[in-house]
Amino acid sequence: MKTKAWIVRAAACAAFFSAGAAAQSMDGDRPESPETIYVWGERLEESLPLDLAEYGSRVEIITAKQIRDGGYADISQALSNLVPGLYVAPKNGAFDYVNVSLQGSRQTEVLWLVDGVRISNRLYNSTTPLDTLPANMVERIEVLKGGQALFYGTQAVAGVINVVTKSFTSETEGSVTGGFNTNGGRHFNAYARGGLGPHRFVVYGSADEADGFQPFRDEDYQPSATDRRRGYDVMTFGAKYGVALGADLRFTASWQHTDAELDFATAEDSAVRFNARNEDIVSAKIDWSPTDRLDVFVKGYWHDWDSTFTRIDNVLGVDGLPTGALNTISDAAIWRFTDKGVNVLSQYAATSNLDILIGYDFQTYDGRDDEFLIGQQSESVHAPFGQARLNLDLLKGARLAAGVRHNMPSDGQSKTVWNVSGEIDIIDGLFARGQVGTSFRLPSAYELYVIDPCCETGNPNLVGEESFNLEAAIGGRTDRFSWEVIGFSRRVEDLIGIDFSLPAFPDGFLVNTDEEVKTWGVEVFASAVLHEGLTATVDYTHTEAELENSGEQIRDVPVDLVKFQLDWSPDALPVGAGLALNYVGDVYDRVSGGVGRVEHGNYAVLDFSGRVYLDRSRRHVIRLRLENVFDNEYATQVRRVRRDSDGTSYGADALGTPRTLYGYYTFTF
Repeated sequence: MKTKAWIVRAAACAAFFSAGAAAQSMDGDRPESPETIYVWGERLEESLPLDLAEYGSRVEIITAKQIRDGGYADISQALSNLVPGLYVAPKNGAFDYVNVSLQGSRQTEVLWLVDGVRISNRLYNSTTPLDTLPANMVERIEVLKGGQALFYGTQAVAGVINVVTKSFTSETEGSVTGGFNTNGGRHFNAYARGGLGPHRFVVYGSADEADGFQPFRDEDYQPSATDRRRGYDVMTFGAKYGVALGADLRFTASWQHTDAELDFATAEDSAVRFNARNEDIVSAKIDWSPTDRLDVFVKGYWHDWDSTFTRIDNVLGVDGLPTGALNTISDAAIWRFTDKGVNVLSQYAATSNLDILIGYDFQTYDGRDDEFLIGQQSESVHAPFGQARLNLDLLKGARLAAGVRHNMPSDGQSKTVWNVSGEIDIIDGLFARGQVGTSFRLPSAYELYVIDPCCETGNPNLVGEESFNLEAAIGGRTDRFSWEVIGFSRRVEDLIGIDFSLPAFPDGFLVNTDEEVKTWGVEVFASAVLHEGLTATVDYTHTEAELENSGEQIRDVPVDLVKFQLDWSPDALPVGAGLALNYVGDVYDRVSGGVGRVEHGNYAVLDFSGRVYLDRSRRHVIRLRLENVFDNEYATQVRRVRRDSDGTSYGADALGTPRTLYGYYTFTF
């Protein structure tokens, strides 16, 4: 997109922001008058991750300050550096598809949420949603490790990542940011929030654009590929409204819209390839506390994900070079889905030591894909669930929880999963925790209903993949130091695969196979305050993840992963700085066309960030980030490429971001 058009988008973003900046300041946690009190603390859904952490789950919280000070452009960059035990490899830089593994999981085993609304792709479980999530809209990111299907449902096999957008405040505040990067990038974002009486308002918006960088080496390109820069253009708006209808009743609603154009990089044929995205996430929720012992929330949500794919290839002459003529393969071909549902959860304090949680989850989706033909394109799932939580004061404050969930899809077979977890304080500063249970992944629309003549045939009788998860940990906490050693194990059965032995389906038929994926590993985490304002964090994860009897690490799961962060934030000086080192060990890919298994890991990337506050109140700040300080060339994936001359195949490294400088100026009010 040309600069003039980008300026128009940034101006529209600023106008949207300005519309919400009129919210007036008030303190909702103190009386407006002797008779009126508005309570805006976190309620049942918002507190659920931290409650689960109290009962044995490992929960990582990434704050808006960490993301802001690190100078991250999108969510994938922040997750890659800041979340222990999480491997995130963007295919070709910011706002792109990513490879993901959480404690050795496959990509399909991590559930993605925005403000508690599932955004994982219902057409294809492996399509990640990070290509349209800018970093500036974040209040915090919650990462729950281990099987979390009890409350969150399908795909939460290895964990859940919930992106929480800007939250409500009583005081009027906001900021405006403008920036650039050396890959031809421009950035603008703004937000405002505040309150008026019992009402709360939040608005935010951003515009991100870049020409991008060359995503493959020169020698890996075929002459037919003339589009040799991978860029992006992403615009996001969001708004929230909340009202306290009394001391015990609150209504909130949120909406987020994304409009994007995202290049799809390839090393063959391509003159133009891009996805155009139009996405809306809408939710409304009621929080009600009718008594001191009972809390209830009801949420309805609607996620509309519309994408079109355009592919225009070059026509080659007899000399093997582009003639200038073009061949349109796909002209804004539609692939889309709508996911909507209702969540209900209640928590009852039966005694001072026993809480009972009972909930119900309804999900329904429909979709369409003009690239890969899918037959029946809708499915619904009903799921009741419950959990009991027990605090054992006589046993050093041990906290135990046990629950069960029953999932009833309209197609496929029902699946029941369970979970038991707990934590105990051994002595002051030393604790042990663990969890054991099962989780599941329901078949995607493609796996159930695909009928495209190019490919295998879908099977509406598929059973969801089921996992058995075990995690145990010991750790310690003091005012200046914390550590944890985590052992984890996961076995996934009823794997969905392709049967080529049936004469009626020469291209294959999707079935549940007898194979299993077995994963085990260890994660070691430590964080220390080295000096006032100076903090260091290090995490090491080793994973063995193999398809049963194969003896080989499965694709896109690193054997070793090391993360190190150093942050310097002195209160007495108007400056700050940070370092982030990300080391990825052996990672393997499998390339079709006879190329086979290839390795593309063993690389380290160092990022540096710095900030300078220009005034005493720290309202004006300049931030810089230098990504890939030493300009290391590394591969995030290996892609199949066909030679123009004879159609034979080879593997080409999809390259990560080269050395790139980001600069931002922010005014906060």
